[in-house]
Amino acid sequence: MTKSPAPKPVTGPAPHGGPDAEGPAAGDGGRVHRALYGFARRLTARPKTVILLWAVLIAVCMPIGGGLTSHLTEQGASKVVPGTSSAHADELTKRSFPQRSERELTVVVTAPDVNTPRLRAFLAALDERLAARQRTGQVEGTSSAYTVFRDATQQFLTRMWERAGGANATPGERTDAVDRQVRQGVVPAALVTAARDTARAKDAGQVARIARRATVAADWRRFPLPVPADALERLIAADGKTAVVSVAHPVGGESDPDVDWLRATARTTLASAGADGAADVHVTGELALIHDTYKKAESDNALMETVAYGIIFVVLLLFFRALVPAILTLAVVGLSMTVSQAALFGLAHQVTLTQFTVTIMQFVMLGAGVDYSMLLSSRYRQERLAGRSPEEAALQATVHAGESMLLAAVAVVLAFGATLLSPVDWIPPLGYGGLIGIPIVFAAALTLTPCLLALLGDRFFALGRSPMSDLERDGAMGRHLRRTAEFARRRKAAIVAVFLVATVPFALLAAGNRSTSDPVKLSPVTDSRTGFERLAATWGDSAVMPTTVVGKAADGVVRDGRLTDRGRQAVARLTERIAATEGVASVDSATQPFGRVWDAAQLRNEGFLHDYVSQDGALRFVVVLKDAPFSAAAADTVGRLEDTLRDAGTAVGRLDVGGATQVDLQYGAALRTSFWQMVGLVSIGVFVMLALTLRSLLVPVRLIATIMMSNVWAVGTTVLIFHHIRGEAVIDDLPIFLTVLMMGLGMDYEIFLVTRVRDLIRGGRSQEEATMAAVVDTGRVINAAGLVMAGSLGTMALSSTLMLQQYGAGLGTAVLLDATVIRILFVPATLLLLQRYNWWFPTVRRHRQPAAKVG
Repeated sequence: MTKSPAPKPVTGPAPHGGPDAEGPAAGDGGRVHRALYGFARRLTARPKTVILLWAVLIAVCMPIGGGLTSHLTEQGASKVVPGTSSAHADELTKRSFPQRSERELTVVVTAPDVNTPRLRAFLAALDERLAARQRTGQVEGTSSAYTVFRDATQQFLTRMWERAGGANATPGERTDAVDRQVRQGVVPAALVTAARDTARAKDAGQVARIARRATVAADWRRFPLPVPADALERLIAADGKTAVVSVAHPVGGESDPDVDWLRATARTTLASAGADGAADVHVTGELALIHDTYKKAESDNALMETVAYGIIFVVLLLFFRALVPAILTLAVVGLSMTVSQAALFGLAHQVTLTQFTVTIMQFVMLGAGVDYSMLLSSRYRQERLAGRSPEEAALQATVHAGESMLLAAVAVVLAFGATLLSPVDWIPPLGYGGLIGIPIVFAAALTLTPCLLALLGDRFFALGRSPMSDLERDGAMGRHLRRTAEFARRRKAAIVAVFLVATVPFALLAAGNRSTSDPVKLSPVTDSRTGFERLAATWGDSAVMPTTVVGKAADGVVRDGRLTDRGRQAVARLTERIAATEGVASVDSATQPFGRVWDAAQLRNEGFLHDYVSQDGALRFVVVLKDAPFSAAAADTVGRLEDTLRDAGTAVGRLDVGGATQVDLQYGAALRTSFWQMVGLVSIGVFVMLALTLRSLLVPVRLIATIMMSNVWAVGTTVLIFHHIRGEAVIDDLPIFLTVLMMGLGMDYEIFLVTRVRDLIRGGRSQEEATMAAVVDTGRVINAAGLVMAGSLGTMALSSTLMLQQYGAGLGTAVLLDATVIRILFVPATLLLLQRYNWWFPTVRRHRQPAAKVG
């Protein structure tokens, strides 16, 4: 380590357009500069007090932020769009058919033969444990092959016990009566022992326990009592290798269904039954997939954060050439995250937040916060090189860098604020993360960093190799930036043309891709995904993710939770019409509960009809499509199904179409609407802010256009990597996610560059001189900031969750291209091409003279 020489005072004009060339901060710089000057003067006068206040705030927030995780929900990730037909169907399903709502979990058991005594014992024991939770209200109900056989056995034995005299007869009298039934052949041979045990039962509770034992003991492949074969086909696979247990949870519970408890209980019960080596058990379902994805993402956070901090630390070391500023910069950002988590904890009591809210907030804060601190401390070094004292350099750095930081932070807040208007449930929680995190990390960077500089002076850059030398101009980076600026000056028109032409193939890749919201394809490899894939392999994707038709029955169709004669005829006719719709494979309804028409005797078995007609008069039809749920063919079938329902009129009632395919269609439509709404709102907000601040119309227009260019390149690259090379699905919300973040974060670099150009023009430079000097002055910061942001956001690509992988790849690509190519080459070329028109602003030209020579 060598000690860097102290900067020497200079006289005359500041080197390379330094601060002396720009005039005093509180002078001509405008209202923002004057406000920042007063703020910075008070701030740097009391650095210890400011640092102490932050220390107290962090100490208070640390225990509060620790409780945030317990207030994050997993249901905020639903892709059902409020106000749509699928939302109406979903709401009515939750209210009238809670056992078939999104809160239904499925236990999947796979074995060479699920009919063995041990596995029958397992299913019985699991049902007993679930029954205990049902009594406490934590579980709504269960269904499985075991419950079907048990109910049939219990019904048979209870009727026999009652015919034998029930509680009014003595055990001997009941035994005699049962023996007569045995001799008459009324009792199947396999149930004789159970029947005689029933004769000695004192009450119905003992009869139920005997029925459970008899159910486990019987061979289900040759069960001694008649049971609906159609029902069993949905619960045990035809090859006897897969069985399912449906577990419905109450709607409106205070917490999500306890996936972890159910999974642990199923596994311990399997072991207790002595079948843990003979079978596999998995828990799946919509909420189980979301739950496992969140847990995976949460566990991946540690790896992603470690890698991100490692990359950022290396970049900071190379940028500062010193150890202390790298550590202090990361400390400022890390401590501000503690305050943000405490703020989110308070917000979580009012709005829905998810694990992704925290994940995105942390990575956005890490990238943006380091950018702000680098810009500010870099500007401090430039001020010192221009001859200012450490205290004055800290003050001037806060004023000049503070304006760029403020504009960048406002742009990010505008981008995240627009997300709150989206009708798609998962988008607003991401917005809350940015709205909370960015102002806090901005405040920390704008207060703590200047105070540390004022307090430590040049010691802020301690333990380094010439950290106070002119790093912007000296060395390989400075030479590269000068060559780049000169190349942009000589080839400005060609550069603009090449960039526009290069955008075309990326745009074609992005436009030609069919994205998806398939929760299975986009989820990581987890227990729930394995279970779902086994269900789909056995019964088919469309059967596991069916289309549903739900609605309130018309008057006279349902009475007391049962179809009337008129209702039965109307439902049967509609079922036939739905089944005849092109693309429909089968239909379940109250007249054919399992895809085949039941006769009147079968329909008296109401236990199998409660999934299709509810006590409050709602009807449900389950439609299995011939094509995969998320395919274009399935979407066409749903369109024809809606036509069928319209043509059928309201004889049955007003019905809405829901289910996976319809949700995907309406979610995609809402995403497209949200995308353009957010792009429009953010573009208008950013345009107005920058136009008024920078006194220019063309600069904000070009900034927004180049952000869109970065997004098109990033989406196209992501589609190329994941779809064309890796053969995986591309998430359909990738464009909107990239746009939200890049409309905010990607603007930092142009704001850094353009504000520097404007400051140099104010100091008397021509447009060409100012642009070329600004590329050199800010290029090192912009490149380092791009590496920091790409290192922070790009580490999401290390996640086991495909969604985060694509977010990370897209954002990393967008940021790197934006910082290293677009802002360093394309933007200077356009600035040089447009010359004085960059700063054309009608109000300024009408009311006052330009502050400096332009062009």
